[in-house]
Amino acid sequence: MRRYHPKTNATHPNANLSRRRFLGNLVAGPLLLWLPFKAEAASTIHALEGTVYVNHRPATLNTRIRAGDQIVVSHDGKLVVSMGEDAYLLRGGTVLEIARSGHLAGGLRLVTGALLAVFGKRNHGTHIVTSVATIGIRGTAVYLDSSPHRLYTCTCYGSTELRTGEHVEHISASYHSAHEISGVTANAMQMKSMAVTDHSDDELRMLESLVGRKPAFDL
Repeated sequence: MRRYHPKTNATHPNANLSRRRFLGNLVAGPLLLWLPFKAEAASTIHALEGTVYVNHRPATLNTRIRAGDQIVVSHDGKLVVSMGEDAYLLRGGTVLEIARSGHLAGGLRLVTGALLAVFGKRNHGTHIVTSVATIGIRGTAVYLDSSPHRLYTCTCYGSTELRTGEHVEHISASYHSAHEISGVTANAMQMKSMAVTDHSDDELRMLESLVGRKPAFDL
């Protein structure tokens, strides 16, 4: 178990993802392990900047996002959406897929880009799959910035499980534990502690407020 407690917040810089890599990642990445939630979650888009596509169609504030949908955020865009007891902030240049198992939401696949997410407590954990590692979560908050061979991950509070092949790392944090993961093989990963970047406490407060909660560090 690793803990890291930085004292300052960081602001988000402009996305720096090439168009070629961004488009290529639309079809890249591993298959998602589907673990069902309890029910189909109702969604609400709270903020939309730039161009956002849901299943290849331009989204509006009235668009409903459901299990099985793919979300693509343009490089100058941003999306804030809540689904049931969870809420997400997607940065520009992000592709996110919401898995489906039958009629139930089954987890997330972050194909590329950056995601800040808060999750309600659940009896059965869910997963976020990236090209580098799979992140197991319960009721917690995480920030992920994913590219094909590198993953920046911050367990903002709560517990996560980082898995690649047979190798597993457990992280528990009361206030931000950030790492960079690279050099992944079937049985090992290179993992180093990092400073907190590209997400802030105020953004976590905003997301939690959308689902009627406060961050753990404010309780």
